[in-house]
Amino acid sequence: MVTLTATRLGPNVSLLRDYCIGRAVLALSSLLITSALMADESLRVGVYHNPPKLFLNDQQDLDGIFGDLLSAIAEREAWQVEPIACEWQRCLSLLERGDIDLLPDVAWSEARAERFSFHSEPALHSWSQIYQREGLSIEAVVDLAEQRVTVVDGSIQQDHLLALTQRFDIPVDWINVPNFEEGFAKVASGEADAAAANRQFGEWRAAEAGLVDTPLMFQPVQLYFAASPSLPQTVIERLDDYLMRWKADTDSFYYATLQAWQAGAPSPPETSKWLSWGVAALIGSLVVALLVNLLLKRRVARQRVRLATNEAMLSTILDTVDAYIYIKSPDLTYQYVNHRICELFGRPAEAVIGQRDDVFFDPATAAEIVQVDRRVLASGEKVTLEESNVLRHDDRVRTFLSIKMPLTLTPGKPPSLCGISTELTEYLEMQSHTHYLAYYDALTGLPNRRLLMESLATTIEEDGQSKQFGVLMVVDLDNFRLVNDLQGHASGDQLLINVAEQLRQALEKDAILARFSSDEFVVLVNQLDPQQEEAAAKAERIARQLMMKVHELRNSRSLPISASVGLALFSGESSSLDAVLQQADMALQQAKASGGNTLRFFNPDMQASVLERANLEADLHHALARHELKLHYQIQVNHKGVTTGVEALLRWYHPTRGWVSPAEFIPLAEESGLIIPIGDWVLTQACQQLARWSRQTAYAPLTISVNVSSVQFQQPDFINLVENRLKQTQAPANRLVLEVTESLLMREPTRVRHTMLKLREQGVRFALDDFGTGYSSLSYLKRLPLDELKIDQSFIRELLTDKADAAIVDTIILLAVSLGLVVVAEGVETQAQLDWLKGHGCYRYQGYLLDHPKPIDDLFDEKKPRR
Repeated sequence: MVTLTATRLGPNVSLLRDYCIGRAVLALSSLLITSALMADESLRVGVYHNPPKLFLNDQQDLDGIFGDLLSAIAEREAWQVEPIACEWQRCLSLLERGDIDLLPDVAWSEARAERFSFHSEPALHSWSQIYQREGLSIEAVVDLAEQRVTVVDGSIQQDHLLALTQRFDIPVDWINVPNFEEGFAKVASGEADAAAANRQFGEWRAAEAGLVDTPLMFQPVQLYFAASPSLPQTVIERLDDYLMRWKADTDSFYYATLQAWQAGAPSPPETSKWLSWGVAALIGSLVVALLVNLLLKRRVARQRVRLATNEAMLSTILDTVDAYIYIKSPDLTYQYVNHRICELFGRPAEAVIGQRDDVFFDPATAAEIVQVDRRVLASGEKVTLEESNVLRHDDRVRTFLSIKMPLTLTPGKPPSLCGISTELTEYLEMQSHTHYLAYYDALTGLPNRRLLMESLATTIEEDGQSKQFGVLMVVDLDNFRLVNDLQGHASGDQLLINVAEQLRQALEKDAILARFSSDEFVVLVNQLDPQQEEAAAKAERIARQLMMKVHELRNSRSLPISASVGLALFSGESSSLDAVLQQADMALQQAKASGGNTLRFFNPDMQASVLERANLEADLHHALARHELKLHYQIQVNHKGVTTGVEALLRWYHPTRGWVSPAEFIPLAEESGLIIPIGDWVLTQACQQLARWSRQTAYAPLTISVNVSSVQFQQPDFINLVENRLKQTQAPANRLVLEVTESLLMREPTRVRHTMLKLREQGVRFALDDFGTGYSSLSYLKRLPLDELKIDQSFIRELLTDKADAAIVDTIILLAVSLGLVVVAEGVETQAQLDWLKGHGCYRYQGYLLDHPKPIDDLFDEKKPRR
């Protein structure tokens, strides 16, 4: 007879009453009703051990959720059920051979549907999860690396996890087991680190086996009764009929069964016949306990007196210690505070006890304290740290050296937290003042010579590792002595303060500005550029800005001053501290010898390079007006050979230099701000071309991709500019693709997202250019309205010979497809590259194999897109 134990009872009493009645009727009927199926026609049911869904009880009868459901159906249909115990893999083999007729608790898959028969209505919904031993931290699939994980041989968990970890090359030590029970046992015994199991079994056995669940859930499935192909279809149809009728009625046997097995705990043993003797013994024990209690009361009273004395003594000691001492409960409310804590908070102890830190500290400080306290309680280890706290009634930042540790007050209960803090505020302020006097100029507040020398030494060492060029500039005020002579030293000091402020405003935050001597300032800027010519151009631009600031100050105060600047480029490979200083000073002397109010580089060749770049920039100022800029277009083709669009590429034909490389003039345009009018011209040209194509059937579907500089994109009126150009030209917005770079997306991401969303509302599309060469952060791919992902040609170039490049391209394609983005491969130059990309799921291409960039009139043969 089936017994429904108290541990399996849920809150729905009516459901459980029906369940119990159904089980009782089932048991009684099994004795009174002769099965309609003869022995040779019995329903052979495979049973593998997977509680609480399916298992054989001590009487070798079907049990569990599936067992109860099938037994109830069999009783109503007068089927004779023959349970056959087997391990999971063997059960599947027996079912496929027809040696058993039915196998409960089977997840549907296409592969299994070809081998077995399934009914239509799922009997149960489930999913799989990873369960780990205590002390392990598995948060994601990558955390399975080098871990020992058990999986049931032939299970869907095994198939899914093997495919997933092999795809991302995660090494896992798989341990095959015949059932979930043995998998959990191996983890509990230390033979494995984690186990894969279905949700119902995990809830049923994890706690008892000492395992905890992880956030790694996967593969939601529908579970069925799988049937042998030889089983009559009428049996499968009857299973469906019962399941559908039961699931439509919330008071049915189906829901009573689920409710009964919800708790998942094994049944307790039956009441022993010796219960009465146990009750009698208990009563006797209570009498003895009462007698002992009378004897203990006196002892407790004496202990209380002694404890009160010790507490008073301890309290006196803790109140006189020059430290802040406290105890917090496991929920981080104050349980004890000494006198110093009361002074700190400005409240008596009774007003502090029971409160949390957010009552006494500002929100940011309270949040940091809670985070540290929870970490200490979770780790069970003592920590020593420096805390910077701000009280609610005092805006001053106070610094404490704190020791925090778990404190077990009651055995078996969660530990409290004990803290001892010593204030360092005054000591650090004194230390800071001493440091300021040693490293900063008292007049201007700028770093002094000592700090500059240390910074320069560190910078040269770091640049030697990064291969970047930096610059040291010596800025000297021309005619400063005249100010002192004519207006006095007080006026001269004020001038130096004003100059320091102006120079500071003209520099980036990472630049170092120092006062080196009376009227001499030194600027240190590191990591300008890995290319010497580019670094020199940037340094020259910074120096001219500094000179302009001094000139503005001269005009505002009518003073006869100007600035001369000496520049010395350096890199850690070939520079020393003394050499850089000497070179910058020599360059300054050259600037002074030239009459002042100018700048000089130490290297004459570098000076010539800077002049050459300046001349090119001057010519670029006139290139647009002289119609020297051109747009060439390169086609984009899909996997069927159909032209889907073009990319607009800017070209400059100089009257004397010939074709100038975009790598030379586009950075110049961005640095000088010329990219704004040039970019507007490019956008207008592209929109005009789209408008012309829109009136021609053969060209109407084509898109034009336009590269957008970060300087353009950051302009406040960029949205209005694009909308106006679309409106003026009547170009279809959904055929305009704006290509942006990763560096742009990482700069002011909120503003960039707003701009993109506004333009997306007009129909404009966005492509991420040169993906993989910059930050390659997945967060912006999810948050930004991107349509296309362009794989940089540097990965395509070595695709067939470099396994790393091939893996990167394959990953980018997979990532883009999963995010619903179109993938465009740039720089396709060979048929082999094209074939590889097609085979790996990339269906849009651009490169010399397909066509070179050309003027619009030469782009298409026979004036129509190539198909």
